[in-house]
Amino acid sequence: MKNTRRFCLAVAAVAGVSLAGPALAGAADAAPADGNIAVVQVRKGKLADPAGAAWKSVPQTRMEVTTAFAGHPSIVGDATATEVNAQAARAGDELFIRLQWKDSSENRQRGIGKFADGVAVQFPTDGSKETQPFMGGEGKRVNIWHWSASKNAGENLVANGFGSLTRLPVQDVKASGHYANGTWTVVFHRPVKPQGDDNVPLANTSGANMPVAFAVWNGSNTERDGFKAVTLEWQGLKF
Repeated sequence: MKNTRRFCLAVAAVAGVSLAGPALAGAADAAPADGNIAVVQVRKGKLADPAGAAWKSVPQTRMEVTTAFAGHPSIVGDATATEVNAQAARAGDELFIRLQWKDSSENRQRGIGKFADGVAVQFPTDGSKETQPFMGGEGKRVNIWHWSASKNAGENLVANGFGSLTRLPVQDVKASGHYANGTWTVVFHRPVKPQGDDNVPLANTSGANMPVAFAVWNGSNTERDGFKAVTLEWQGLKF
């Protein structure tokens, strides 16, 4: 029944049915998602710092996330995250994306029976909304920026469907996370000009919407790999 519910949610999202949920606790100033996350130009400030004061002037967008469709029989249960707040800014030649979500515990260790918290940002490499927002597929690849609490660093990946996740030769995605008061805050950043194949281009997007999707893992809930909370449809970075 849980898998059936996830499939129905995915169909609803594709059909354009609203899936808006309650506000993330402690983030009352975040606007609900309308499909767009505004990219703000920032001239000064330490945007790479998750707690940096420069982020106070960047608007937040609240998005619902729900348990990803179980693409593998080993994936059972429900993910715990229900909302993610997103902010986006450009400073100089870099794009910064800041994500916040509630998590009742800080999980950084990995090992037997232990899983780390994490978050990811996903883009279609060709900028097309026709690409599946669930790891791409059928030749439509996705560029994924991944952060794990176990390393507290960013990783640059590409996928062409389930089970195809690959680390890219060019590792120019940086990320750092901070946990406080039951909330994770993670900042990703990367130069807007891509280096190497499958690095999504972000330089020539003035006035355009770049499709983007998000995923969250709660390690204390044994979430890992495909067991995660996700946005069910593409959102948009509004440049």
